[in-house]
Amino acid sequence: MDPELQRRYRQLFRFYDVQGDGSLSVEGDFQQVAEALAARWQHRNTPFPDMLGLLLGTYAHESERRDLNHDGVVDELEFVDSHAPVVQAFLGMRPQAEAFIARAAGAFFDCLDLDCDGVLEVGDLEAYAAAYRKPTEGIRANLARMLAAFALPPDRLPRQVFLTLVEQYWFDPSPDVPGRWLFTLDCPTDASC
Repeated sequence: MDPELQRRYRQLFRFYDVQGDGSLSVEGDFQQVAEALAARWQHRNTPFPDMLGLLLGTYAHESERRDLNHDGVVDELEFVDSHAPVVQAFLGMRPQAEAFIARAAGAFFDCLDLDCDGVLEVGDLEAYAAAYRKPTEGIRANLARMLAAFALPPDRLPRQVFLTLVEQYWFDPSPDVPGRWLFTLDCPTDASC
């Protein structure tokens, strides 16, 4: 697997590791995230009838798929290694993989898009990071630099651009794709946060 993709998957693992204990589990990391994301929809119509159940089911499925030694938790090596067949599938069946990304990442986009307007605001992304107990100070600047690559305003992330960024982050090791910054929380050196 490409070293740049491995670096990104390690970065993503650290983002997901809410407890900071070097392992991922539904109970230890993802349950509170799912609860926080579902709670944002309180007193609103959700895009899914049982959003909490959907999120918990998705996190459970992904954790089980990544738990290569079946010990109930996913460590960083398992997390990174579990992406190898996904990358291979993407390369071998690109049209089907792109359709899957549109469905899966698109559904996740819908979970974050609180006003259902097809655009994520900075607050939507900050709520996502906060659910993982991550700092939010650099999100606005990182979003602006990603959107600048698409000649878009700095604070509104349209669904199709989100899907492109997700695909770039997960599958395109190029050093110049804006999707490489998707889970970057630090303030860019050329911005004040």
